[in-house]
Amino acid sequence: MRILIAEDDPALAGFVKKGLEAEHYAVDISADGEQSRAMASEFDYDLVVLDLVLPRLDGVAILRYLRTRKPSMPILVLTARSRIEDRVQCLDLGADDYLIKPFSFSELSARIRALLRRSHLPAESVLTIEDLKLDRVERRVERAGKRIDLTSKEFALLEYLMRNAGRRITRAMIIEHVWNLSFDTCTNVVDVYVFGRWQPVDSVRAAVVALGLQRMRDIAVSCSVLTLLPGHKTVVDPIVFWEHSLGCALVCRQFARRIGFSDPGKAYLGGLLHDIGVVAHLWVLPNEFQKAMALAQKNHIALHLAEKEVLGFTHGESGGMVAEHWHLTPDLISVIEFHHDAVNAQQHRDLVAVVALSDLLCRMGGIGYGYVEECEVNFLEEPAFAMLIEECSGLQTFDWARFTLELEGYIEEVRRLVGVLYRPK
Repeated sequence: MRILIAEDDPALAGFVKKGLEAEHYAVDISADGEQSRAMASEFDYDLVVLDLVLPRLDGVAILRYLRTRKPSMPILVLTARSRIEDRVQCLDLGADDYLIKPFSFSELSARIRALLRRSHLPAESVLTIEDLKLDRVERRVERAGKRIDLTSKEFALLEYLMRNAGRRITRAMIIEHVWNLSFDTCTNVVDVYVFGRWQPVDSVRAAVVALGLQRMRDIAVSCSVLTLLPGHKTVVDPIVFWEHSLGCALVCRQFARRIGFSDPGKAYLGGLLHDIGVVAHLWVLPNEFQKAMALAQKNHIALHLAEKEVLGFTHGESGGMVAEHWHLTPDLISVIEFHHDAVNAQQHRDLVAVVALSDLLCRMGGIGYGYVEECEVNFLEEPAFAMLIEECSGLQTFDWARFTLELEGYIEEVRRLVGVLYRPK
């Protein structure tokens, strides 16, 4: 289901958006009254969360306008105005609920669920096509009575397709509605969700056709990373390590394309190989590295910080020596050595910064070393960001918020690929 948040406080709007998205809603934000009115009028939102104090057009005017044009659309007023007169006015104008700031998110979530249950007729809240049923309120999918577990994006995609059964749906429409992104012909995220799980492949030719030549090359190159790891049991699950390396490679390449970096292919390779120092530690210092990993897991800190405390050096420094011994190109050596210390890179600083930011995005997005890092990250204040903006003018107009939304698609693509190839069923 899709919700519009009309709120001019960016911190509050971001907090509510994050919480609702965790509950599998698609969420749009508007900080401007006139824009909020236009969006609520143009798009089919299932619910609007409306602040009363908005620039250019206040919430009361928006409420009055929407009630004349969309009388059945649920509207929840979320405001700091606590006077009885304000509540009565809004409820008389057609607001379905009224919640005063400050508020508990759990209460807001419960009120939204209640409004959605009341506002949807059974035929609208439960979509049915033959033996496939999708409950939009309970977030439940069944086929022939058997429950199907879907990710949030898979659920949103299936819901959109079922709501538009029999109509012609384009890739651009899916990207805009399900991912809240503007259409980009380089984005293959829809293909990943539509074709990634069910398309049969019974030959190399079919695999190339289904996945594409570049995807097949990516798989072949990235799988070779696994052969570098020790065969015996280690403190790092080889598949977790491979997930991180492949995820970083994919993010590096797409990030490089978006900002106009000269060689996205090199960015992919840098992302894939940036952690070979971890491999070196697993081979040469397994006991010491185990202590560093235990410290990182216990304190939920970055692995390289724990290595510095336990070993006195990081996998970046070790990886740089390995890269030199392997006679890798100077740009890859710089990436491997300085991706956690970008400000000290003397050469190829743009490539180092691309990999450093992509590595951080992956770790914060849940593809790291098998544990959760607890740290506050503002990418715009990262040293690597300041370095990169000096080298790549395209970063000045880069839509960082949209890219982090797309990141979810890349991460799920990696997990799906790894699950198909290696995870037990």
